[in-house]
Formats: sequence, C-alpha cells, structure tokens
Amino acid sequence: MERKLAAIVAGDVVGYTRFMEADEAGTYAALQGAFCDIIEPALSRHGGRSFKNTGDGFLATFPSVNDALDAAIEIQAGFAEHPLKLRIGVNLGDVIETDGDTFGDGVNVAVRVQEMAEPGGIFVSAAVVRSADRNRAESFRRVGRRRAKNIAEALEVYAVRLDRPSGVGRWLPAMRARRAAPAYLAGAAALALVAVGFLDRPWLSAFASSTFDNVLRISGTAREQRPTIAVLPFDDMGEAADDQYFVDGLTEDVIAALARYSDMQVIARNSTFAVRGQAADVRELGRRLGADYIVEGSARRAGDQLRVVAQLVETKTGAHLWSSSYDRRVDDVFLLQADLAAEIVSHAGSYVRQSEVAAVAERPTESLQAYDLVLRARTQYRHGSSDGDALLASRALLLRALELDPGYAAARAELGKTYIVDAVDGLTGRAATLEIETGLSEARQAIRLEPNLAAGYQILSFGLAAKGDYREAMQAGIRAVELNPNDPDSLMALAKAQVRFDRYADAVDNAERARRLHPLAPQYYIAVHGQALYAAGETDEAEAVLAECLLTAPDEPNCLLIWSALMADLGRLDEARAAMDRLRAKNPALSIASERNYRRFGDSPLMERFLAALARAQAPETADQASGTAAAKAS
Repeated sequence: MERKLAAIVAGDVVGYTRFMEADEAGTYAALQGAFCDIIEPALSRHGGRSFKNTGDGFLATFPSVNDALDAAIEIQAGFAEHPLKLRIGVNLGDVIETDGDTFGDGVNVAVRVQEMAEPGGIFVSAAVVRSADRNRAESFRRVGRRRAKNIAEALEVYAVRLDRPSGVGRWLPAMRARRAAPAYLAGAAALALVAVGFLDRPWLSAFASSTFDNVLRISGTAREQRPTIAVLPFDDMGEAADDQYFVDGLTEDVIAALARYSDMQVIARNSTFAVRGQAADVRELGRRLGADYIVEGSARRAGDQLRVVAQLVETKTGAHLWSSSYDRRVDDVFLLQADLAAEIVSHAGSYVRQSEVAAVAERPTESLQAYDLVLRARTQYRHGSSDGDALLASRALLLRALELDPGYAAARAELGKTYIVDAVDGLTGRAATLEIETGLSEARQAIRLEPNLAAGYQILSFGLAAKGDYREAMQAGIRAVELNPNDPDSLMALAKAQVRFDRYADAVDNAERARRLHPLAPQYYIAVHGQALYAAGETDEAEAVLAECLLTAPDEPNCLLIWSALMADLGRLDEARAAMDRLRAKNPALSIASERNYRRFGDSPLMERFLAALARAQAPETADQASGTAAAKAS
C-alpha cells in the first residue's frame, strides 16, 4: 500500500442509461469505440493510468496536474462531434494505491467535481488551479463554492475554458499525427471557425451571446508565453522644471503602445504611477503590481533633442534582461515609442507582427505642439477627479490642440470625455444633459478619423450608457476591448454592462481581469467586481470583495448598496439596515423607485429580487418618502 499525491481525472457519460434503453447495441458500440479511439490514447499520451472502468465512465491517475488537464482537454475535443457527451472532473489530492487500484479523498473529490460539471465540460478543484502552470491562469473560470455529497466542506470549483489557445496548443500537434483523428480535427476546425467568424464580424452586427464569449476569449487570452509587464514612470532628467508632464506623457504612450499587443498583459498607468518615488526592491515592486517584468528608464529633453534610456528587469530574480538608449529629435517621438514597444515585447519572450509594429508607429498627429497640448491636458485632469476647474482647463488645452490639428482623433476623444464627465458628475455645475450629445459627437468623430482608436469606443460607450442607450453602449464597449484587450477601464466598463444584460459569469471574469491589470485601482473597480459576484450568485466571494471595499472606503455608495442587499438576502437584517442607514446619510435621494429606474440589473429576474432585498433593508420606496423620514428624524 502506497500513499502519494496524485492528479485524478474522473469521466462519466451523460444520459448513458437513457441511450442504452433506446439502443443498447449501438450505444455500447459507440462507447467502446470512444474508449479505444479517444480516451485510452489520450490517457497514454499524457502519462495517465486508468485504474477503474465504471461501464459508462473511467477514473485515471496522472503524475502531474498539467498532464491531467491536457488529457482532459484532448478527450473533450475528441467528443466534440461524438453522439455521446462526457463530463470530466479533475482533482489533486492524497490517494492510496494498492493492488492496481486507487482510493482516498483525492478520488472522491474528483468524482464529486465531475458530477457538477456541465455536459461536454471540465470542472476542477481549487487545488488544481493552484498547482497548474501559471500560463494557464486565465484558462479557468470560477464557478463558486459547491456542496458535495459526503464531503464535509464546500468545494471551490472552477470550469476549464475549452476555447482557450493554451488549452488547444499543447495537444493539437499530437492529434494531427494520428491517422484516426476525424473527431479531434472536427473539434479543432470548429474552434477555428469561431475565431474566424469573430474576426470578420462587424462591430455593429447582431447582438448575440456568442459575441460576448468571443470578446472574453480575446480579453482574457492565455498564451503559452503571456508575460505581465509594468512600465514605471520614467525619470525626468531634463533641466526644465516643467518637463515632467512630457516625460509622463511619453511613459503613458509607451504603455498604450504595449497594451495593443495581445501577447502580453500590461499593468495600468494609474497603478504604476502610484509607486513613483517609492524606494523598493524591483522584486517587491513586481509582487505588488503582479508583474513578471518591469520597464524603468529616464528621459532628457534639451531643445529639439530627446534622449531616452530604458531597461527591462525580470522581477523574479531582479536580473537586467535588456537596456538601450535612444537619441532622437523631439519630432521623432512617435517612432521612438514604437521602437521602445517593439524591443520590450521581443525581449520579454514574445513576438511582434509587422502589421502591429506599423500600427503602433502611425503618427497620431503631424503637430508636435498639438501632441504637447494633449499631454498637458491629460496631466491637468484625470478621470475620477472632482476638480471642475481642472476639467475646464483640460478642455481648453484640448480645444487649442484641435485648432492646430482638427484631425487629431485622440484629442477629439479626450474632449468628448470632458463633456460627458461634466454632464454625468456635475463637476462644474454648468453642464446640461445636452452636453452628453456634444461628447458623443466628438467621440464619433474621433472614431471616423481613426477607426481603430480604442479610447474613442470607450468614451462612446460611456456616453451612450449615460444617455440610457445600454445596448449600443455594450456594443461600443465590446469594440473597445477588441481593440485594446489590456485596457482595464474598458474591461471594467464592459463588466458593468454585462451585469445589466444577464452575463454574470462573464462580468466576473472581466472585472477580475481588470483588477489584475490595475492592482492599485480605485474603489469603483472593487464595487463593480462585488456587484458582478453578487449577480452571479457567488455569495461568499461577493461578501469578501465588498467587505474589502468597505474596509478601505466605509462610505462608498455602490459598495454600501450591494452590501445591504446581500446582507438582506443572507437574513442578516441588522447589518443590512445599518448599511442602508449609512448609505442614506451619504445619498439622501436613494430610493427603491430610483433603483428601479436605473435598472442596474436590467430586465432580469434578479432585478426584482434585488429591489425586494432593498425593501427588507428598509430602503424608502420613493424620494419623497426618504425626505419625509429624514425630516421626521431631524425634528
């Protein structure tokens, strides 16, 4: 008898008894053929050993989690065109091997996880996710905590995304080498058709479920080599005291250039700029930012000459992988950005397609003065600030940039954002609702000038949502993520829209990805993440995320609102009502009627359950009722 740690794969045919009743001989022959042509070759190819055949299923053990996952993915691909459908569960745990059989909790959990899986799907335990190669991280989608028969504690379960390139790439070459592989190749061809169909689909095509799935495939692609890179703000080594905005602008544009490469993940600008001036070991910075590599450097502008020094550091070891210096004229700044981005990508272990290099190297404007004004405008006002004067100053700079170059698309998009933000947040106290239309007009014009401007679609989505055109806002958000899969603001905006359209699991995935790309994100990110988890029914996770939000920002309105509903759903009414009291003190106009009009969960059944939860938390029915209650308390 030997006890050891092993990866266990459990497979079971869905509806086998029903098929046997309808056609016993045909079903038996089909299953035996599947074992011979699909299951057993896959197990053998990945080092697995079948220790039990259950008639309509199997149990197998593997020396590693990654081999078990590869085998499970290959098996499901083989069943893609098969009349029988399989459920697969994978677990990593202690087992006991004796006389050719395998027993223990590791086996039991694998079987229970398999029973939870969807037909044609693969569910895995949290132990599998923790032990899998890091480049598989985004191949898993959290399902949540599930109770299982004869298992004392709830299991944390994940689904394997079968449309991920990382899942396909490892087993496809081996399948091509086999003569008897029509079912496998049909499954691979189906995946290829999905990808081609997505790339050819216009962004204004039918508003269908498959569109969202394809966007998620792009926005969360897990590749064989998909490094995460953080670009720290370059040091300003120039003599002019006011040149910092130019150096910061250069850093931002390098980040934006890198973000266009879907072969890597790029940490958001706000997170990297938040660590400016903090003396820390590069390995510690990598841990805080969740980055495999850090780019750091300096820039010096003297007259029309620009010198940039940059280096790439691996955060795990602190090793310097590459460094380079560039001496250019200031009017070559766009070419400099392209060179930096291309070298960083290539030295991080990825590759750069020539078409992408050309796209990054395109000059957004022929006027360096207009570019300079846009950089000053970005520095003057950042989205999320409540400074109305700064917003107006930023708008004035953008208008001057457009006087110099009316075709500068990025300037038009930024200008549109100032109008929409002011109309939504009332920063200056002068904006009317009509200014949303002004902002939308600028965003649309920016897109006409530069059809692949991700920021244009992001601002268009923002304005359409503010106007109440949620369906079109969703379409614009999808396009923004297509064009820039590494922009956390676009991902978070899409997640918020997906909650409204009953795409809860997708919303959770996008919110989580946005937070990974922006580890020092504002509270808004945490609030949307918590709302998505609440909508998806992932109660424990929602409670943890919302508690995190309220710990750091006790009066954050969106977190208080969802927390109040969640506590009411859990029967913890005292906590629900305490949160509601704090929320009403922060937002006296809150009412069930206002939430009903806002439709944060769209027209789904969840919307009514949410409103009922707010009622149990003692939210007022109308704004008038809220005012009356407040007046009564005051007297």
